[in-house]
Amino acid sequence: MTSPPASDAQRKIKRLSAAVWILAILLCATLLVSFVVLRSLSVVRSEFDRLSPEQRVQFASVIALAKWQRSGSTLKCVISEIVKQTPNTVFYYKVGDEFRAGNQRATENADFGDGEILFFTGSPARLELITAYRDDRITGLGDMPISTLREIVRISK
Repeated sequence: MTSPPASDAQRKIKRLSAAVWILAILLCATLLVSFVVLRSLSVVRSEFDRLSPEQRVQFASVIALAKWQRSGSTLKCVISEIVKQTPNTVFYYKVGDEFRAGNQRATENADFGDGEILFFTGSPARLELITAYRDDRITGLGDMPISTLREIVRISK
């Protein structure tokens, strides 16, 4: 009569052991899938960063020029021109709208230039790159003149 309780305990230990192994395998699979998804998203993001200025212009579905408007201690990023918008691209901003993601806190002796150039991809348009401009030069694109940006957009149509 002492044999059945021992085999019953062994069965319970085997079941528990199997459940722990299954849980460990599921956890590893979840971590692997998460890593692959995050890696693919970061690769897509970094590919835009590696493009030449001309390729960025061609790849972007929307390019907007925004100017700073001071409001108290905030520099508001207000869209002043849509330089490029590919047909059928959903873009939820228009000239005169504030683009809050581009706002900056105005601090003494800080210089953010005259405004920002915003590059969006896809539809609906998702922000890929914000770069400042000063006078007629886009600092994040090797001081490319804004007129050259407009010319690249015109040629790429």
